Amino acid sequence: MAEFRISSDDDQVDLRRMATALAESQGWAREEVSVWDNRRGEVVVTVDDSLLRKPEADPLHRPRHTPRDVHNACETLHREDASLHRVDFRVLRDETARFFSAGWTVADVLHALGHRPDGLPWPSGPDHRGTAWLRARMKAWRTPNGDIRPSKSQEAAQLRVISRAGLPMDIGLPEDTEMSQRPVASPSVARSAADDARRLMRQNSRTTTDSLAHRDRTSAHITRRDGHR
Repeated sequence: MAEFRISSDDDQVDLRRMATALAESQGWAREEVSVWDNRRGEVVVTVDDSLLRKPEADPLHRPRHTPRDVHNACETLHREDASLHRVDFRVLRDETARFFSAGWTVADVLHALGHRPDGLPWPSGPDHRGTAWLRARMKAWRTPNGDIRPSKSQEAAQLRVISRAGLPMDIGLPEDTEMSQRPVASPSVARSAADDARRLMRQNSRTTTDSLAHRDRTSAHITRRDGHR
């Protein structure tokens, strides 16, 4: 349990209000902290230690851009997917590196190794393992021009944008389809969704080979605080 105290020589300052504002600025819910007065005229705030620790990003769902991150991601893939056990590690890294540069996560690649872009599962078993099978599955997640399709998580993000925009529920359906509700977004929500949509179209709609080449050059120069790339 961590504790900090707030005091002031100015009697006009509302210390409890200040303490509450400080807690909210950290993203702590009011019920997660304790605010009380002591006999010295101070306001004491106690916080559970868990709130002070920055949560670690889920290793399966965070982007991997640097060469070291891609290496670690491929180690996870090699460990998690039985069909890759006989695949040379360098081949696995070469086949998946561009997908990670396109913003895919480890969970996205695992999904692509188990499912086709239309959502149907790939065949599994002893006859569906090895390098050729790896390349065939990952190739299916490219366009005929070689560009990378949106991953599962990127498609989910795009759907959230559509939902936030409040588009009609019958969008894409035949004109004679009857729908009882046709929600319309407020202007502020629509503007926010439009901003998200522009960002997603730039990053997630599809990743061209030219943009990947640029990202590869950029990621090669990314250096972490610990000195690793």
